[in-house]
Amino acid sequence: MEIASSSVLITGASSGIGLSLTRQFLAKGASVCAFSRRGLPNDVVEAHSNSLLNFIGDVSKSNDMKKCLEEIKKHFGKLSIVVANAGIATFEHLWKTEDQEAERMIQTNLLGVFHTVKQSYPLLQSTKGPRCVIGIHSIAATTVFEGASVYSATKAGTLAMLRSFREEARPDGISVLDVLPGATRTHIWTKDMLEERGEDMMDPDTIARIIIGALEEGRTSHDEITNVEELVIRPWKGNL
Repeated sequence: MEIASSSVLITGASSGIGLSLTRQFLAKGASVCAFSRRGLPNDVVEAHSNSLLNFIGDVSKSNDMKKCLEEIKKHFGKLSIVVANAGIATFEHLWKTEDQEAERMIQTNLLGVFHTVKQSYPLLQSTKGPRCVIGIHSIAATTVFEGASVYSATKAGTLAMLRSFREEARPDGISVLDVLPGATRTHIWTKDMLEERGEDMMDPDTIARIIIGALEEGRTSHDEITNVEELVIRPWKGNL
């Protein structure tokens, strides 16, 4: 795909992998709508005022996403890439997980992806050229970890959702890239965990470069057939 001419929606854009993707897409000349609950750092907003929409909202609320897509259509007129990245986590045994925490993870991680993709789809359909929906899941979607039962369930759910959606979207020329990162240094971890194991975790900037590289290598003008559909990215030492 040609990144420089793309219009991109990224959820969970204010930190972690989402922020790294936002910075790198903008650096490559893309127009980006950065959707988050807190908003982007000031330096990013000030440096890219002409090519950036800093949209504050909650992915678990369908109406917030609907308003976001209206802004994208108004300002960019098209949508080439959707990155469903927003997510939260509580790492606890199932029987110790508070009901409200389980509900928050389901609302944000699972229904948030549903709202993001559903509301984005009409504008994706009407945009010409290669288009892609990227799901940032987790290695926890396919790997068993103690203390991650509800979180793993939400990530397994989004992976299953987008694997089915890939076949539904294929006739419209829209591809799907599923990304399953292992432990990455982001605010999803507690401060104690970052201090204890942060050196063994991956850098979100590296994850972002791999994702964008997969987009750039797929469905190009010299090779319209080849397409990357799934990326599993882990620390070389293995799972934490």
